[in-house]
Amino acid sequence: MGAHSLLLSEEEKDLMCDRQVRICHCPFSNCGKAVPETPSLLRRQIPVGIGTDGAAHGGLSLWNEMRIFRSVMNVTCGVPLAEPAIMPAKTILDMVTKGGAACLGEETGTIAVGKRADLIGIDLDAPHLWIHGVISNTLVESVSAEDVKNVIVGGRMLMKNREILTLDEEKIRREARAFTKGV
Repeated sequence: MGAHSLLLSEEEKDLMCDRQVRICHCPFSNCGKAVPETPSLLRRQIPVGIGTDGAAHGGLSLWNEMRIFRSVMNVTCGVPLAEPAIMPAKTILDMVTKGGAACLGEETGTIAVGKRADLIGIDLDAPHLWIHGVISNTLVESVSAEDVKNVIVGGRMLMKNREILTLDEEKIRREARAFTKGV
């Protein structure tokens, strides 16, 4: 796996392709360093995922990372080529889901008995998410972490109707407050 994978030469891209290297971009963290040549990597069929670089680098929201990535790609790759859709929302969603799974060595794409069930449910009734066109555009451009209503990981419901089912949130808050008082 290649983390970030910025400033790659053509030879390095070829080598990554030959060696079946998977890449994980972290857009917010990358912004201050360089812009990845993602269209070139995807043309070579190198699996590319999107991740975060930890809470210290812009938070842990893949929704924010997708928006940042799309903007950076459009400005740096799309504008010079007069191609405003250089990185369509559907491609970015595929990078977060299929590309992310490929980076982790996981299979994705089907919901079936015997498959791992990692799913999220989004509240599309919120006015800012009313779909007025292509759903992938709405997801990438408008959804935030606060819109995720349900989370299932490995077939186990972790959050239902925005209520965490597996952790004692109040206890965690109390412990965090107690810890920060001593700092």
